[in-house]
Amino acid sequence: MIPKTLAIDFGTKRIGLAISFATLAEPLKIIPNNDKTFANLKKVIQEENAKQILLGLSEQEMAEKIKVFAKQLEKEVDIPIILYDETLSSKETHIKINNSHMKKSKKRQPIDHYAASHFLQEWIDTQN
Repeated sequence: MIPKTLAIDFGTKRIGLAISFATLAEPLKIIPNNDKTFANLKKVIQEENAKQILLGLSEQEMAEKIKVFAKQLEKEVDIPIILYDETLSSKETHIKINNSHMKKSKKRQPIDHYAASHFLQEWIDTQN
């Protein structure tokens, strides 16, 4: 059984969060990336009883920012952090949303939590 996992789609302005329920990934919420980020993440970890973090790792310059964030996060939380290649998750999420029957106004809203859910589900599927 996979421990309850919080997925983080890191962005410089927003951070998308998703949570696992057994073998399913669910979008959770989007939090701002600001001076309250770590406090907000600790609160979510506690509320959701997450046992580990899956941190999406992107490419190039963003990958370096994510690695710095991961090091800071390790100092703040007491649960394992797993880095996972999520290079195309935002793009794939955009495609899925654009092809969905969702209202246009909803399609223009931030999708960071859906992207986190997407790569969390991919990761869960590789664990079984």
